[in-house]
Amino acid sequence: MKIPFYKCNSKGNDFIIVPFINGYESYSFSEKKIRDICNYKGRYPIDGFITLRHNGPNFVMDYYNNDGTWETFCLNGLICCVLILEVNFNKNNFIITSNKTKYNTQIEEDDYVKIQMEKPVYKQKNINVENITGDFLDSGARHLVVNYLDEWDNNIKLESKMKKIRRNKLFYPFGINVNFYKILEPGLIQVKTYEKGIEAMMDSCASGSFSSAYDYSMKNSYSDKIRIINDGGNSEVVFENNYKSNFFLSKGEIEYNGELEI
Repeated sequence: MKIPFYKCNSKGNDFIIVPFINGYESYSFSEKKIRDICNYKGRYPIDGFITLRHNGPNFVMDYYNNDGTWETFCLNGLICCVLILEVNFNKNNFIITSNKTKYNTQIEEDDYVKIQMEKPVYKQKNINVENITGDFLDSGARHLVVNYLDEWDNNIKLESKMKKIRRNKLFYPFGINVNFYKILEPGLIQVKTYEKGIEAMMDSCASGSFSSAYDYSMKNSYSDKIRIINDGGNSEVVFENNYKSNFFLSKGEIEYNGELEI
């Protein structure tokens, strides 16, 4: 049996997405099948795997790391899901649920996807780990956020440093995504993320960037638009009404579509 899929990416973070919108809703993928689809042990693995299903008039997204493990949320993946739904339903706004949280989404001018986000939650502040101090935030996914004051190391050294933090027993058993951000000027930050499950530095992680922007905004009393630079591209965050209305804006693309043999 064959089912349709899309290959997408947002700022270099790439996905195989299966939209169960025309049947096959009862089919589920095993960890092994997801690993195979994502070429987990290959030279060029896909970062993540996503299923998208109907929920009445709305949709439910489930995200899996390329090792086959389910993860609570992926904001870059959500952006790509919006693009797929636009192609299939010829409209530009959708409500998509991930891990019981509803996200209002809309495609704006210049193909920016705008996602309304809940305010991140500080779970623990001033955590000292591997001689680095950061804060644990939940923005739909678990993130350690560090205002990185040193000059950037090369990516090999930086990834090694972030990996040690991610693997530290403080975050056992669930692990944590690690984000270093640097303030370049007022309203402009650069973010680098090591993602658990994928176990590598990413070109971008949107939920990590959103968490970093929130931390920057809170600690600097900055309420205007925040621009974010990732290695894979740029995005914007807007916090309004004392963090009651929060928006993440970025782009994605559908690279191609095809069929999976199941």
